[in-house]
Amino acid sequence: MPPQKGKILNWVLFLLFIVAVFGVLVFLQKRAGAPEAPLTPPPVAEEGPGKPGKEFATPQLTEREKKRMDNEALSKAIQTGAGCEAIQFDAEARQQCEDTLAYNEALKKNDEKLCRQISDEVLKIKCLDALYSRLAIQALDAELCRKIDDEVLQQECLDRIQATFGRTAKSAATCEGIEDKTLRQSCLDNFYYSRSVETLSKESCNQIISAELKDRCVKSVAKSTEVLEVAKAQTVRTYQSHEETLKTCTTDACKDDANYNLALVKKDLSYCNAITDEDRQGQCIKTQTVSINTYYLRMAMSKKDASLCDKILDSTLRSACLLNIQ
Repeated sequence: MPPQKGKILNWVLFLLFIVAVFGVLVFLQKRAGAPEAPLTPPPVAEEGPGKPGKEFATPQLTEREKKRMDNEALSKAIQTGAGCEAIQFDAEARQQCEDTLAYNEALKKNDEKLCRQISDEVLKIKCLDALYSRLAIQALDAELCRKIDDEVLQQECLDRIQATFGRTAKSAATCEGIEDKTLRQSCLDNFYYSRSVETLSKESCNQIISAELKDRCVKSVAKSTEVLEVAKAQTVRTYQSHEETLKTCTTDACKDDANYNLALVKKDLSYCNAITDEDRQGQCIKTQTVSINTYYLRMAMSKKDASLCDKILDSTLRSACLLNIQ
């Protein structure tokens, strides 16, 4: 190879080497200045349905799960009387919870202020009505009854106070001390009714102002008087003599008479049902029903014992008896 060509080749190789070295340096400089790519963490498995493990991200709750959690919190709050703040997702349910607890606490403490703290207007009025009714009956104060918004509950409140006055009044003077005119007259009417039925006095019935109660009083006294007259006309016999007669009877007529008398003495219609003669049986049931009703009505009124009213066979008379005993 000529010397001139050898020199040219050497220069070319040298230049290529310089270019290669420069390229390597540039590459290394760029790589050193570039930011490292972030590492992607592996997915983390949860420790249960909807319950992530410690330090793991909380999964999104479904609407059904939120409602379930709020319902559980509401139930617990109602049972324990506290904890409405545990209702996290439904603001309306949380407010209802707080209103319900305020309602229960107001009636427990007889506190009108707690009723007025209730945000729901319907529940607030219901709370106040229940409170006024309770306080009115405890104090026998008709004015508190009239503060009740619900007309039915207001009338029930007044009726209970009237019934209490009529039941507890031992004399007309007791009723005269009542300021409310309506309650005072109701008390007097109930007192005269009770005294009339107990003493069988129609004169006392005439002192009753209420036409309905006066009519009921007159009829009750008349029935009781009639039964007593019938009883006086009958031969007085002991329980045992009637039972012995029934055991020794050899004819149906004898047995019918004995059962008839036992129905009267023992106040038991089952003896009427044992009578074989249909006409005699019907007469027994009719007569003894009046006797039984009047007997237990008088006894209930006299002893102030509502359990005796339950023995009255006539439903209307039984209701009237219970109304005046309560």
